[in-house]
Amino acid sequence: MARAHEALARGDVVAAYDLATEAGEPTDGELAYIEVRALAGMGDWRNALRRYEEAGVGARGDVDSLALRGRLLKDAAFAAAPGEAKARFAEACAAYAAACRGADDYYAAINAAATAALAGAADTARHHAEAALAGAIAAPVQDYWAVATRAEALLLLGRADEAEDALVEAAGRDGASIAARASTFRQFTALLASPACSGARVALDPIRPPQSAHFAGHMFVADAAAEARIAAEVAQAIRAERIGWAFGALACGADIVIAETCLALGVELHAVLPFDEEDFLDLSVRPGGPGWEARYRACTAAASRTYVASAMRYVDDDNQFAFGSEVAMGLARLRATQLGGEAVQMVVWDEAPAGGVAGTGADVRRWRETGGRTVRIDGASLPRARGAARAGVAAPDARRALRVMVFTDFKGFSQLPEEVMPRFAADVMGRCAKALESRREQVLCRNTWGDALYLAFGNVRAAAGALVDVQQAVLGIDFGVLGIPASGGMRIAAHYGSVYELDDPVTGAPNLYGTEVSRAARVEPITPPGQVWVTEPMAAAVEMACGQEFACRYVGRIALAKAYGTERIYRLERRNAESGGQ
Repeated sequence: MARAHEALARGDVVAAYDLATEAGEPTDGELAYIEVRALAGMGDWRNALRRYEEAGVGARGDVDSLALRGRLLKDAAFAAAPGEAKARFAEACAAYAAACRGADDYYAAINAAATAALAGAADTARHHAEAALAGAIAAPVQDYWAVATRAEALLLLGRADEAEDALVEAAGRDGASIAARASTFRQFTALLASPACSGARVALDPIRPPQSAHFAGHMFVADAAAEARIAAEVAQAIRAERIGWAFGALACGADIVIAETCLALGVELHAVLPFDEEDFLDLSVRPGGPGWEARYRACTAAASRTYVASAMRYVDDDNQFAFGSEVAMGLARLRATQLGGEAVQMVVWDEAPAGGVAGTGADVRRWRETGGRTVRIDGASLPRARGAARAGVAAPDARRALRVMVFTDFKGFSQLPEEVMPRFAADVMGRCAKALESRREQVLCRNTWGDALYLAFGNVRAAAGALVDVQQAVLGIDFGVLGIPASGGMRIAAHYGSVYELDDPVTGAPNLYGTEVSRAARVEPITPPGQVWVTEPMAAAVEMACGQEFACRYVGRIALAKAYGTERIYRLERRNAESGGQ
């Protein structure tokens, strides 16, 4: 439980969720509280509220548990349509006010004040702000939350200059964790943008959440002078950009020097390997000469997580390296999205244009073409390492590509009576076909068998749109008319990875083959009817390609079908949809 609280404090809501859901019984009140907070931290207020009620978190009766309901209703208000937001904020205010028991409950009081202000209830906001200010000033422990509460109350009472001074003070107090500062930053940002604080100006840099970073760079052999220069410039960039998390591979040279510098400065390291570790060592670490492998292993030992994006062996396909980079970049942006910060790219690069789909130049191109900002450290004149001889060479005529693979089926289909089949084909599969019609040209291959669909896309945004459109089309069906049980429904799953693209010898149509196709197929059987589940690589790809349009909400670490191991699974939805999220 302590580890789950620590993960929440440092802003790693995914780790906190996993620790809470795997640590004990679902009825454990403290674990359920952490689980709900983690879901809220991921922006999944609807499922957080469902879990809050289901686990009886409010029945614990303490201020934190009662105030958590107010926080979820506040998140719902931020996600509401403009015409509904004020009423939702008023509901949140009432929940926070109910959690206030006395002067010590300044946290609930300040949130009651903020939500009242956002609801347009100025007198109520002032009443709660005055109570919060008095409670925060009188608090025996002047930690982060006491001083940050004072700052927010001062803002709501029209004393913006004093609020700004208090924020500077709060940032230096005990408890000024990443998650705490991010929460205050979000609330101040919302208030400053609202009519309640019209004209107020407060500098938020002291509480601005750290940035996450994707890192990459050239491979080179050991060179003490070059390494010292790069490490010094990386350290300068980390401090200037306020980087708190770093995501990337660990090739010899720049990658490892960046990773070592991150670790030395307390940056949370997430190593992302593109394929089988032994092949990666042969291709990207050992070519740098003696010493790099030991440094690689020291980095992975100290990393918060080492993620192998695909377990497949290397098959002489640069798309495999591009895939690993895409996943690392997407994970960096996912982390930034969760905390309301920015993701930046930090590279050691000679500015040579990309000569293919993989490499530092290609990573920079991909990051920039999706709207990212790059911090460059000069990578010219480095003693470059030569890559190892390519292993596992594919057949000369085998074509490989990065693709989205979609599998769906209809739970309960095999129990349907014979006479329902024509209506099922017309109503269910017909709606699926209509939902896909606008993207017909972007579907690279397709197949059906009874209730199931198999689709492949080369465009991640098109795939995400198709997945959600099919989901919504089927959700609109009255299953009772078809005699389908309430527990039935379409299960939709997708994965993104590097595959062989070949003509099927039997059908003559294009088809996909490979490890990642099998991986995709193992997600659909575990997906709940009515939902769209995607793997972590797919979630990362969505964040890169269309993160402003679609959200991937973390579900958990789930065992795949047919004993295929476990996978971090996300639920795909359209942003600002009624199904939830900011």
